[in-house]
Amino acid sequence: MDRALYESEQKKSPYAVKLSPDYCFGHWATQCRSAFEAPIDPHVVLGGFSTGPDFRNYSADTTAFVVTYPIDSSPANRAAALAWEEAFVQLAKTELSSMAAAAKLSLAFQAERSVEDELKRESYADASVVAISYLVMLGYIALALAALPPPQQLLQVFVLSRASLGAGGVLIVASSVAGSLGLCSMFGMWSTLIIMEVIPFLVLAVGVDNMFVLAHALARQDPTLPLVTRAGLALGSAGPSITLAASCEVLAFGLGSLTPMPAVRNFSLCAATAVLLDFILQVTVFMALLVLDSKRLQQSRLDCLPCIRVPYRDATGQWVYDDVSEDPEDEESTLLGSSGPGGHGPRNDGWSLAGVTSRLKGLAGSRGNQGSGTADPGEMYYAPQQELSPTAAAEGSGSVGATATNGSTAPETSQEIGASGTTMGSAAAATGGRARDRPSNGGSMFTPAAAIPGVTKSGPGLLHGDKLSLQALLQAYMERVHAPLLMNPLVQLVVVAVFITGLFVAAALIPRLSVGLDQAVALPRDSYLQTYYRDVMSYLRVGPPLFLVVEGVNVSAAAPDINKLCSVAGCNQDSLSVRVSEAALSPASTYIASPAASWVDDFLSWINPSLPKCCRLNPDDSPQLGPPGSRCPPPDQPPCSTNASLCAACQSCLSELPVGGRPHAAQVSKFLPWFLESVPSEGCAKGGAGAYNSALQKDNNDPTGIAGLSQGMITASAFRTYHTALNRQHDFIAALSAARSFTEQASRNLGIRVYPYSVFHIFFEQYLNTRRDAALLVGLPLLAIFSICWLFTSSLWGSVILLVMLLSLMIQLAGAMYMAGIEVNAVSLVNLAMALGIAVEFCAHILHSFCVSHGSRVARAKAALVKMGAPVTSGITLTKFAGVVVLAFARTQIFEVYYFRLYLALVILGAAHGLVLLPVVLSRIGPPSWSDRKVAASPTSMELEPSRSLGVQGEQTIAREDAAGRLPAVAATGMAATAAALTSGSGQQQIID
Repeated sequence: MDRALYESEQKKSPYAVKLSPDYCFGHWATQCRSAFEAPIDPHVVLGGFSTGPDFRNYSADTTAFVVTYPIDSSPANRAAALAWEEAFVQLAKTELSSMAAAAKLSLAFQAERSVEDELKRESYADASVVAISYLVMLGYIALALAALPPPQQLLQVFVLSRASLGAGGVLIVASSVAGSLGLCSMFGMWSTLIIMEVIPFLVLAVGVDNMFVLAHALARQDPTLPLVTRAGLALGSAGPSITLAASCEVLAFGLGSLTPMPAVRNFSLCAATAVLLDFILQVTVFMALLVLDSKRLQQSRLDCLPCIRVPYRDATGQWVYDDVSEDPEDEESTLLGSSGPGGHGPRNDGWSLAGVTSRLKGLAGSRGNQGSGTADPGEMYYAPQQELSPTAAAEGSGSVGATATNGSTAPETSQEIGASGTTMGSAAAATGGRARDRPSNGGSMFTPAAAIPGVTKSGPGLLHGDKLSLQALLQAYMERVHAPLLMNPLVQLVVVAVFITGLFVAAALIPRLSVGLDQAVALPRDSYLQTYYRDVMSYLRVGPPLFLVVEGVNVSAAAPDINKLCSVAGCNQDSLSVRVSEAALSPASTYIASPAASWVDDFLSWINPSLPKCCRLNPDDSPQLGPPGSRCPPPDQPPCSTNASLCAACQSCLSELPVGGRPHAAQVSKFLPWFLESVPSEGCAKGGAGAYNSALQKDNNDPTGIAGLSQGMITASAFRTYHTALNRQHDFIAALSAARSFTEQASRNLGIRVYPYSVFHIFFEQYLNTRRDAALLVGLPLLAIFSICWLFTSSLWGSVILLVMLLSLMIQLAGAMYMAGIEVNAVSLVNLAMALGIAVEFCAHILHSFCVSHGSRVARAKAALVKMGAPVTSGITLTKFAGVVVLAFARTQIFEVYYFRLYLALVILGAAHGLVLLPVVLSRIGPPSWSDRKVAASPTSMELEPSRSLGVQGEQTIAREDAAGRLPAVAATGMAATAAALTSGSGQQQIID
């Protein structure tokens, strides 16, 4: 209450009624007004009391109160208002909090700028955590691409690190993100915090996966071919699956921009642009970097300092360099194409592409009587081999050398090599890997590709050969453990049962997902707003104010608009004010707590002659009151309260009401501004000053100061009520929805446009159609991915399988969101859009590899896992896992909840679907092979389809049906299988599983 009023009342006679808290709580609209003379409802400023039948009175039950400092934050005063709020927050943090603590009270506070300031602080609070996350992923990339040499060649660790290649790949990702943001900004799109946080993570996931797929594809190529040729074959092998995945992602994100949610729309457009740029740079710039880095490895040069070459100790203990031509102009020369001591010698044209093809045909000719099979040299897989002792290596060298020299090889010799794992590469390692230890005539000596030792020797294209590397370990795991285990029928039954159970459980949990974004989660854990939001939810018994805005009110007495709004005598029984009062009787469903404060009702009462002390005018000319016809204040307000004779001649504005009981438009135009200037008092409590200062739209160009009033219309005005206490995100969303339903029905019935507004509506409007937006965000991209996959693979059944896999993953991810306590909002929808893009990376490569293989479904599923399992695991699964774990230590809850938990679930579920469920499904109901369709269409054609290593030591078993339909097994090792492929006849080939 006003302090002066309180003190004056307390000084009155002891027999007079003194102002007490209970008295004021019952007379808050008259005697006990605020310092700025506005009536204050106790429900608004008091809290902590019971709202049930055990409520006694405000004095006894109130445990909290609210103090509000209104600030004029209009554009002209915005700078001053921001400065005042900053000083207030600092004062509240220090002196006011200390004073409250000394009085054994708790203080919670906020200013209008508080949320924005805390969000800015949040963006910097976890910057170090995000940076560490990306550094961890960068370190993992370098580690996964690198290899550890044998103990006698420890210096080679500085050659095999490949940190420069990883840094180049990450720089490509950063360039893609920067280019995407620049292009989007050029077209006027704002970059939000979500975009800056999620898109780098998305593009890094896609880019790193492509990096490992390309590196793995290059490692599978025949190292005896020129490096440029191997790079072309690798790009031809991995390019289609990369293009398939990138096309699906770009189109999926592009369709995601159709959602009406601005944050999701902007993210989708920026993500589509970033993924497209990353794809272009990956197949061009990164491929060039990969070739340069392979050449560096081939020449045993330091990582990051390629001008320095590093020697290694061979099996005999001698320090040597890699055997490679040092002629910078001889771009196609390789180790096996050089001769002479130390690797110097004339270029051997026999190792050009034509020469290699000729050698392959010649070698295959000696094996033509053992069976035939077809294989594309670019798709041939060369498995890592074990390092041999010098004796074993020499034996292996002799046997294979005899194979090439004599022109024929007994089947048992080839099978013995495949079983024992002995290779010419190991023999080369045992002798130092130098070309002078081999004949220089390119036609008389041929070394199978499986016999090349490793990266630092003559086989830079292999999976590090006998070197210890993550890629080699993952490859061995896929070949020896993962693929055979998944093909076990009992294991497949368990996998299918587990995934079906998880799918049904997740589908049952989806309707329980809550919508919204808790303010406490979006702010730092140590923010002072955490205390404020907690206390507001705990103590306040009334919700935010609700304004019902009415447009185009005709104030003419002949128009019925006034009666459609008021609730006094003569108003319509279904007027807006009556409707609000009735809605307040059912707060549980309407979320309206009290009747509306109606300026129309108070104005009609204020101008009514039955209240002669309210609307008064001065008929005389007075220096204090103004010219004749000026407004005269109530008797208890100055100057009338100090000089009663001065206002003795004042009279009521209206001697009687016009016909119909409503003032004319001219009377409203004259007296309504007076009403808004009239201060409530005991003599006239109906004054509009304070309560309705901002209830009507102002216009300085209108003579009355009220927009449209001079024309007999009020452009816009508001009726104020309050929501019930809103303590959860669901309450805010439901209150907004109920308010809109209420005003839509009122607009239809009254014929006047009415719409609701509250301070929280702008934040929660996005959640009214969140489920629809989520369905569009996932459904349309899924259809697009299905169409792109069908276009690229020409397999309707394969596209359906991919669609089912992605749909299952998204449903289970939604179920994981419920179990992790993640709400559906703009942040989670953006992450779901990103998850769909990353999910394509988990599944598309495996599906494409399955389609290009031939043989039985089980054999092709194994081949797909052998070819793509390791790069998918190392490229996206482990990379994301390493980066996600760091986010668990973020100070901000939004990172821990919406990024760590959701991304961790995505990585686990994505890997499970792509590397476990999809191979099982493909092995049972997978689509037919491309080569099978081609062979069926042209049974006499020779198809160079990928052959896969399904054995332990790179042994490949290829079979061809004979006339009796039998499948004789023939072992072919290394390039011999490729040579046989080049000279094989027609017929259908199968890879025996």
